[in-house]
Amino acid sequence: MKKLISRYWLVLMALVSVTLFTACSSDDDAVNPVFPQVQTIAGAAGDVKEFSFDANQNWSLSSNQIWCKISKVEAQNENQEEAKAAVKPGFVLNGAAGKQTIQVTITDDDASKDMSVAQLNLKMGGQEVTIAEIQRSAEGYELKVYDELGYDITETGIIVGYKNVAGQPIYNKFTVKSTYRFAVTNTPAWVELEGGFLVGTPNKEVVGGAAFKEGQGLSAKYAIAKEDNYTITFASEDGKAAVTVPVIYNGMTTNTMDVTYPTSSQWAVWNVSMDGKVFTQNGSSLNSDATNVFTFHNFVPFQLNTLNDDYQLVVFESNENGLFEDGTGAVKLQGDEGNVKLTVAPLTSGSREFLVYALPKAVYESLENGLDDMLENEFTTVKSDYDRYFLMDVVQKEEKKGDSEVTAPIVTSMGMNVDCALTTNDDFKSYAEGFFSYTGKEVFESTVYGGYVAIYPQIDGWDPTAGANVVIYDGTGNSVENYELQMDDKGIYVGLNADELTYPIFAGFNNMQGVCQRVVFINNMGFRSKRK
Repeated sequence: MKKLISRYWLVLMALVSVTLFTACSSDDDAVNPVFPQVQTIAGAAGDVKEFSFDANQNWSLSSNQIWCKISKVEAQNENQEEAKAAVKPGFVLNGAAGKQTIQVTITDDDASKDMSVAQLNLKMGGQEVTIAEIQRSAEGYELKVYDELGYDITETGIIVGYKNVAGQPIYNKFTVKSTYRFAVTNTPAWVELEGGFLVGTPNKEVVGGAAFKEGQGLSAKYAIAKEDNYTITFASEDGKAAVTVPVIYNGMTTNTMDVTYPTSSQWAVWNVSMDGKVFTQNGSSLNSDATNVFTFHNFVPFQLNTLNDDYQLVVFESNENGLFEDGTGAVKLQGDEGNVKLTVAPLTSGSREFLVYALPKAVYESLENGLDDMLENEFTTVKSDYDRYFLMDVVQKEEKKGDSEVTAPIVTSMGMNVDCALTTNDDFKSYAEGFFSYTGKEVFESTVYGGYVAIYPQIDGWDPTAGANVVIYDGTGNSVENYELQMDDKGIYVGLNADELTYPIFAGFNNMQGVCQRVVFINNMGFRSKRK
């Protein structure tokens, strides 16, 4: 009994010292104190917990229970956060303004068969507010959390995963061992539990997983430390026990970059004016019933999400000899926190094409042989591994000044090239509208010798494997199904035996949304360019 009275006397004297400290702090009254939000910290006797808070003036922190002791964690080296030393635990702490990390030691003094609760009260500027509630589990209630290697992480914290390359969440695993039936009753909004919940039974291991959940007010680009005071609560079914375990997030994986593109057509070519002020891309509307032209002035906006906004711009210049690292600096990214603007410098004459990428810093630094490591096929193409870092294909050249400068399809007959040009035949234009709902200018006409005819549409990005297609009719208006899609050094082509069909043969080339992009009419020698 004397020992217990002595302990309570110590607490009383400590509280008196708080009062004296507060009375001597009148100099702080000129600044309104800002108190942190209350935190709940739960554990069992023998546990040592930590929490942090910011104080904007001199402060005093006190515990109101003998079993709850506090000490201030002092960093020994500001550059080595892990190098810390805690002073001897007590019941009152005093300190100056700034970031504070407090260690809470839960003892078995005044042990109870029920949950015990203590308050940590912060005094600043003559005001006192409870900033933490400490819950001690009843005797005999114990819960521990372990990582996949079997290390106890109850105090150090669960590390939350991010997502894989396919965009699926990565649930970092942990194991819970408990002497009581429990359930996870509280998680931060940005933490997603595998399966949505976690419960356990006495003396049986249960495995859980935790992943970062986006759209909850915190950015996946930045790490979340233990000092940020996010925890998961494991509470007993009978309300007599609870344990709070810190949750930590190390940020996005170092090889991850999430790109928000200015349009839905990631791979479409961007045409840039010679002065670098007009950016144009042809693409399809979302409802697939029209073809839109997207135009941006002075720059094209992107959102780049990568760890700590740390990335490296990579630009290749493309020419007939392959891909080469651009040394002109013509392409730039300007902005911060991932909100960037892509610009292209003016060009006085000629033309040029750039393939633009943005690599996470770690990926860029892993290139042992520089940018050559990104290339294959004798340095003519970029490896598909880097597709997820692609920004845009930029072509800068003089603007087309009429129909004559439109890139025409390539047509071969019995292996020989034949002329193919924009048609002047009004009937053909009418057929293009009637059969393909096409009213644009890219209606072409070619005259062949007969035999096997190949049509290379010459449409940027036209890829039948990705959903693009061709529709073919003969001179009687019947659909032609007997054709093949092949590819050679000229590109993708449609091949068919023209001698088996009635002329003219006409083909409409549709994009992935089913919108016709151009029409090609095939005549035979001596045919008068008019369907009977």
